[in-house]
Amino acid sequence: MLINKYKTLWNKLEISKSRPVYASKVVTINYNEFADKVEKQDDNFVRETVYSLFNGDIYILKNGFSKIFMEDLRNKVFKIWNSSEPSFHKMTEGCPNYHRKQDEEIAKKYVFLSVRHSYYWFNWNDDPMSVNLEINKRWRIFKFLGGLNKNSFEKNTPKDGVVDRYQVARYLPGIGRSETHSDPYQNQRFFISAFMSKKGVDYKSGGFYVVKEGNQFMDIENNLDVGDIALGYATVMHGVDRIDPEKKPDWSTKDGRWWLGLYSNSTDMVSKRVTGKKINIPLKGL
Repeated sequence: MLINKYKTLWNKLEISKSRPVYASKVVTINYNEFADKVEKQDDNFVRETVYSLFNGDIYILKNGFSKIFMEDLRNKVFKIWNSSEPSFHKMTEGCPNYHRKQDEEIAKKYVFLSVRHSYYWFNWNDDPMSVNLEINKRWRIFKFLGGLNKNSFEKNTPKDGVVDRYQVARYLPGIGRSETHSDPYQNQRFFISAFMSKKGVDYKSGGFYVVKEGNQFMDIENNLDVGDIALGYATVMHGVDRIDPEKKPDWSTKDGRWWLGLYSNSTDMVSKRVTGKKINIPLKGL
Protein backbone atom coordinates (compact mmCIF):
# COMPACT_ATOMS: atom_id res chain seq x y z
CA MET A 1 0.00 0.00 0.00
CA LEU A 2 1.30 3.45 -0.97
CA ILE A 3 2.31 5.53 2.05
CA ASN A 4 1.10 9.11 1.97
CA LYS A 5 3.81 11.27 3.56
CA TYR A 6 1.70 14.40 3.19
CA LYS A 7 -1.04 13.07 5.47
CA THR A 8 1.27 12.70 8.46
CA LEU A 9 2.68 16.20 8.10
CA TRP A 10 -0.72 17.82 7.57
CA ASN A 11 -2.08 16.18 10.70
CA LYS A 12 0.93 17.31 12.72
CA LEU A 13 0.74 20.91 11.48
CA GLU A 14 -3.00 21.30 11.94
CA ILE A 15 -2.79 20.21 15.56
CA SER A 16 0.01 22.63 16.43
CA LYS A 17 -0.84 25.72 14.35
CA SER A 18 -3.85 27.77 13.29
CA ARG A 19 -5.10 27.35 9.73
CA PRO A 20 -4.12 30.19 7.37
CA VAL A 21 -6.50 33.06 6.79
CA TYR A 22 -4.35 35.39 4.70
CA ALA A 23 -2.56 34.66 1.45
CA SER A 24 1.21 34.96 1.49
CA LYS A 25 3.18 34.77 -1.75
CA VAL A 26 2.42 33.34 -5.19
CA VAL A 27 4.41 30.31 -6.33
CA THR A 28 4.38 29.62 -10.07
CA ILE A 29 5.42 26.25 -11.48
CA ASN A 30 4.58 24.08 -14.49
CA TYR A 31 1.79 21.63 -13.64
CA ASN A 32 3.52 18.52 -15.01
CA GLU A 33 6.68 19.27 -13.03
CA PHE A 34 4.63 19.86 -9.88
CA ALA A 35 2.54 16.70 -10.31
CA ASP A 36 5.66 14.59 -10.85
CA LYS A 37 7.17 15.91 -7.62
CA VAL A 38 3.94 15.29 -5.70
CA GLU A 39 3.93 11.64 -6.70
CA LYS A 40 7.63 11.09 -5.96
CA GLN A 41 7.20 12.37 -2.37
CA ASP A 42 10.79 13.50 -1.89
CA ASP A 43 11.10 14.40 1.80
CA ASN A 44 12.29 17.95 1.13
CA PHE A 45 9.50 18.61 -1.37
CA VAL A 46 6.86 17.20 0.98
CA ARG A 47 7.98 19.40 3.84
CA GLU A 48 8.52 22.56 1.78
CA THR A 49 5.20 22.29 -0.07
CA VAL A 50 3.02 21.43 2.92
CA TYR A 51 4.55 24.23 5.00
CA SER A 52 4.25 26.63 2.05
CA LEU A 53 0.54 25.92 1.51
CA PHE A 54 -0.15 26.04 5.25
CA ASN A 55 1.59 29.41 5.36
CA GLY A 56 -0.96 30.71 2.83
CA ASP A 57 1.06 30.50 -0.38
CA ILE A 58 -1.00 30.36 -3.57
CA TYR A 59 0.23 27.99 -6.28
CA ILE A 60 -0.25 28.83 -9.94
CA LEU A 61 0.24 25.63 -11.92
CA LYS A 62 0.85 26.55 -15.53
CA ASN A 63 -0.61 24.45 -18.35
CA GLY A 64 -2.66 22.24 -16.04
CA PHE A 65 -5.04 21.61 -18.92
CA SER A 66 -4.54 22.29 -22.60
CA LYS A 67 -6.27 25.33 -24.09
CA ILE A 68 -8.00 23.03 -26.56
CA PHE A 69 -9.46 20.94 -23.72
CA MET A 70 -10.74 24.03 -21.90
CA GLU A 71 -12.21 25.62 -25.02
CA ASP A 72 -13.93 22.34 -25.87
CA LEU A 73 -15.28 22.06 -22.31
CA ARG A 74 -16.66 25.58 -22.50
CA ASN A 75 -18.40 24.81 -25.79
CA LYS A 76 -19.88 21.59 -24.43
CA VAL A 77 -21.25 23.28 -21.31
CA PHE A 78 -22.70 26.11 -23.38
CA LYS A 79 -24.45 23.55 -25.59
CA ILE A 80 -25.99 21.85 -22.53
CA TRP A 81 -27.23 25.22 -21.26
CA ASN A 82 -28.92 25.90 -24.58
CA SER A 83 -30.55 22.47 -24.83
CA SER A 84 -31.98 22.09 -21.31
CA GLU A 85 -33.88 24.17 -18.78
CA PRO A 86 -32.09 25.50 -15.69
CA SER A 87 -33.05 23.79 -12.41
CA PHE A 88 -31.86 23.07 -8.89
CA HIS A 89 -31.42 19.77 -7.04
CA LYS A 90 -30.14 19.06 -3.55
CA MET A 91 -27.36 16.52 -3.24
CA THR A 92 -29.49 13.51 -2.31
CA GLU A 93 -29.55 10.00 -3.79
CA GLY A 94 -30.28 10.12 -7.51
CA CYS A 95 -29.37 13.79 -7.89
CA PRO A 96 -29.06 14.50 -11.64
CA ASN A 97 -26.56 16.69 -13.41
CA TYR A 98 -28.07 20.17 -13.76
CA HIS A 99 -27.37 23.83 -14.46
CA ARG A 100 -28.57 26.87 -12.56
CA LYS A 101 -28.70 30.59 -13.30
CA GLN A 102 -27.78 32.05 -9.93
CA ASP A 103 -28.92 35.66 -10.23
CA GLU A 104 -28.85 38.32 -7.51
CA GLU A 105 -32.01 37.11 -5.78
CA ILE A 106 -31.09 33.43 -5.78
CA ALA A 107 -27.51 34.23 -4.70
CA LYS A 108 -28.81 35.98 -1.56
CA LYS A 109 -30.09 32.62 -0.29
CA TYR A 110 -26.55 31.26 0.05
CA VAL A 111 -23.95 31.70 2.79
CA PHE A 112 -22.05 34.14 0.57
CA LEU A 113 -23.21 35.95 -2.56
CA SER A 114 -22.05 34.38 -5.82
CA VAL A 115 -23.68 35.48 -9.07
CA ARG A 116 -22.99 33.12 -11.96
CA HIS A 117 -24.39 30.47 -14.30
CA SER A 118 -23.15 27.03 -13.23
CA TYR A 119 -23.30 23.49 -14.53
CA TYR A 120 -22.88 20.74 -11.92
CA TRP A 121 -22.22 17.09 -12.62
CA PHE A 122 -21.49 13.96 -10.58
CA ASN A 123 -19.69 10.63 -10.95
CA TRP A 124 -22.81 8.47 -10.41
CA ASN A 125 -24.38 9.90 -13.56
CA ASP A 126 -23.22 9.57 -17.13
CA ASP A 127 -20.19 11.58 -18.17
CA PRO A 128 -22.11 13.63 -20.76
CA MET A 129 -19.07 15.54 -21.99
CA SER A 130 -16.47 12.73 -21.78
CA VAL A 131 -14.17 14.85 -19.61
CA ASN A 132 -14.13 13.16 -16.20
CA LEU A 133 -11.08 11.00 -16.93
CA GLU A 134 -8.90 13.98 -17.85
CA ILE A 135 -10.13 16.06 -14.94
CA ASN A 136 -9.66 13.26 -12.41
CA LYS A 137 -6.03 12.78 -13.45
CA ARG A 138 -5.40 16.22 -11.95
CA TRP A 139 -7.85 15.98 -9.06
CA ARG A 140 -6.21 12.76 -7.83
CA ILE A 141 -2.86 14.55 -7.61
CA PHE A 142 -4.38 17.26 -5.41
CA LYS A 143 -6.19 14.74 -3.23
CA PHE A 144 -2.93 12.89 -2.66
CA LEU A 145 -1.14 16.15 -1.84
CA GLY A 146 -3.91 16.88 0.63
CA GLY A 147 -3.31 13.63 2.49
CA LEU A 148 -6.12 11.60 0.94
CA ASN A 149 -6.13 8.49 -1.21
CA LYS A 150 -6.03 9.43 -4.87
CA ASN A 151 -9.51 8.09 -5.56
CA SER A 152 -11.15 9.26 -2.33
CA PHE A 153 -14.90 9.93 -2.74
CA GLU A 154 -14.96 9.04 -6.45
CA LYS A 155 -17.39 6.16 -6.00
CA ASN A 156 -19.44 7.84 -3.26
CA THR A 157 -23.09 8.74 -3.63
CA PRO A 158 -24.95 11.26 -1.42
CA LYS A 159 -25.82 8.68 1.27
CA ASP A 160 -22.07 8.38 1.98
CA GLY A 161 -21.98 11.98 3.22
CA VAL A 162 -19.24 13.38 0.95
CA VAL A 163 -19.23 13.38 -2.86
CA ASP A 164 -17.09 14.79 -5.65
CA ARG A 165 -18.85 17.56 -7.53
CA TYR A 166 -17.60 19.06 -10.78
CA GLN A 167 -18.62 22.63 -11.57
CA VAL A 168 -18.17 24.89 -14.58
CA ALA A 169 -19.30 28.46 -14.03
CA ARG A 170 -19.61 31.56 -16.17
CA TYR A 171 -19.35 34.86 -14.30
CA LEU A 172 -21.22 37.05 -16.74
CA PRO A 173 -20.17 40.66 -17.38
CA GLY A 174 -22.07 43.26 -15.41
CA ILE A 175 -23.05 41.21 -12.35
CA GLY A 176 -20.84 38.10 -12.10
CA ARG A 177 -18.92 37.98 -8.82
CA SER A 178 -18.33 36.10 -5.55
CA GLU A 179 -18.07 37.79 -2.17
CA THR A 180 -14.95 37.35 -0.06
CA HIS A 181 -15.17 33.93 1.60
CA SER A 182 -13.29 30.92 2.85
CA ASP A 183 -13.97 27.31 1.90
CA PRO A 184 -14.49 24.37 4.26
CA TYR A 185 -11.35 22.30 4.84
CA GLN A 186 -12.86 19.18 6.41
CA ASN A 187 -13.30 17.16 3.19
CA GLN A 188 -10.64 18.77 1.02
CA ARG A 189 -7.75 20.92 2.21
CA PHE A 190 -7.53 23.09 -0.91
CA PHE A 191 -9.55 25.22 -3.23
CA ILE A 192 -8.89 24.01 -6.77
CA SER A 193 -9.61 26.50 -9.54
CA ALA A 194 -8.92 25.83 -13.20
CA PHE A 195 -9.24 28.74 -15.61
CA MET A 196 -11.22 28.55 -18.82
CA SER A 197 -11.00 32.18 -19.95
CA LYS A 198 -8.38 34.91 -20.28
CA LYS A 199 -8.58 38.33 -18.68
CA GLY A 200 -8.09 40.99 -21.34
CA VAL A 201 -9.58 38.72 -23.99
CA ASP A 202 -12.87 37.29 -22.69
CA TYR A 203 -13.44 40.15 -20.24
CA LYS A 204 -11.59 43.31 -19.25
CA SER A 205 -11.81 43.77 -15.48
CA GLY A 206 -12.50 41.86 -12.28
CA GLY A 207 -11.66 38.24 -11.54
CA PHE A 208 -10.11 36.00 -8.92
CA TYR A 209 -8.44 37.58 -5.91
CA VAL A 210 -7.00 36.55 -2.55
CA VAL A 211 -6.61 38.59 0.63
CA LYS A 212 -3.17 39.31 2.08
CA GLU A 213 -2.16 40.44 5.58
CA GLY A 214 -3.74 43.78 6.43
CA ASN A 215 -6.84 42.91 4.36
CA GLN A 216 -4.94 43.78 1.20
CA PHE A 217 -6.59 42.77 -2.09
CA MET A 218 -4.29 40.81 -4.43
CA ASP A 219 -5.37 40.17 -8.00
CA ILE A 220 -4.41 36.70 -9.21
CA GLU A 221 -6.15 36.58 -12.56
CA ASN A 222 -3.83 39.05 -14.33
CA ASN A 223 -1.11 36.38 -14.46
CA LEU A 224 -3.30 33.47 -15.54
CA ASP A 225 -3.78 31.80 -18.91
CA VAL A 226 -6.43 29.41 -20.12
CA GLY A 227 -5.63 25.96 -18.70
CA ASP A 228 -3.77 27.18 -15.60
CA ILE A 229 -4.79 25.90 -12.16
CA ALA A 230 -4.73 27.84 -8.88
CA LEU A 231 -4.32 25.95 -5.62
CA GLY A 232 -4.47 27.27 -2.07
CA TYR A 233 -5.42 26.22 1.44
CA ALA A 234 -9.20 26.31 1.74
CA THR A 235 -9.37 28.78 4.64
CA VAL A 236 -7.37 31.48 2.84
CA MET A 237 -9.81 34.32 2.05
CA HIS A 238 -10.61 34.72 -1.64
CA GLY A 239 -13.33 35.83 -4.03
CA VAL A 240 -14.18 37.03 -7.53
CA ASP A 241 -14.28 40.78 -8.14
CA ARG A 242 -17.23 41.91 -10.31
CA ILE A 243 -16.66 41.17 -13.99
CA ASP A 244 -16.84 44.19 -16.33
CA PRO A 245 -19.26 46.13 -14.08
CA GLU A 246 -20.07 48.70 -16.76
CA LYS A 247 -21.64 46.11 -19.08
CA LYS A 248 -25.28 45.05 -19.32
CA PRO A 249 -25.79 41.44 -18.14
CA ASP A 250 -26.62 38.89 -20.84
CA TRP A 251 -27.13 35.26 -19.81
CA SER A 252 -27.19 34.04 -23.43
CA THR A 253 -23.63 34.85 -24.53
CA LYS A 254 -20.22 33.21 -24.05
CA ASP A 255 -18.17 36.19 -22.94
CA GLY A 256 -17.10 36.74 -19.34
CA ARG A 257 -15.07 34.72 -16.87
CA TRP A 258 -15.24 30.90 -17.11
CA TRP A 259 -13.99 28.64 -14.36
CA LEU A 260 -13.77 24.94 -13.46
CA GLY A 261 -14.04 24.20 -9.76
CA LEU A 262 -13.41 20.83 -8.10
CA TYR A 263 -14.68 20.16 -4.62
CA SER A 264 -15.59 17.22 -2.42
CA ASN A 265 -18.84 18.44 -0.89
CA SER A 266 -20.81 17.44 2.16
CA THR A 267 -24.16 16.25 0.85
CA ASP A 268 -27.69 17.18 1.89
CA MET A 269 -28.02 13.78 3.54
CA VAL A 270 -25.84 14.66 6.53
CA SER A 271 -27.16 16.63 9.48
CA LYS A 272 -24.19 18.96 9.90
CA ARG A 273 -22.99 19.96 6.44
CA VAL A 274 -19.76 21.91 6.20
CA THR A 275 -20.03 24.88 3.84
CA GLY A 276 -18.16 28.02 2.90
CA LYS A 277 -18.03 31.08 5.14
CA LYS A 278 -18.68 34.70 4.19
CA ILE A 279 -15.98 37.13 5.34
CA ASN A 280 -17.11 40.69 6.09
CA ILE A 281 -14.01 42.86 5.84
CA PRO A 282 -13.19 46.07 3.96
CA LEU A 283 -10.52 45.30 1.38
CA LYS A 284 -7.64 47.67 0.67
CA GLY A 285 -6.59 48.15 -2.93
CA LEU A 286 -9.85 46.89 -4.44
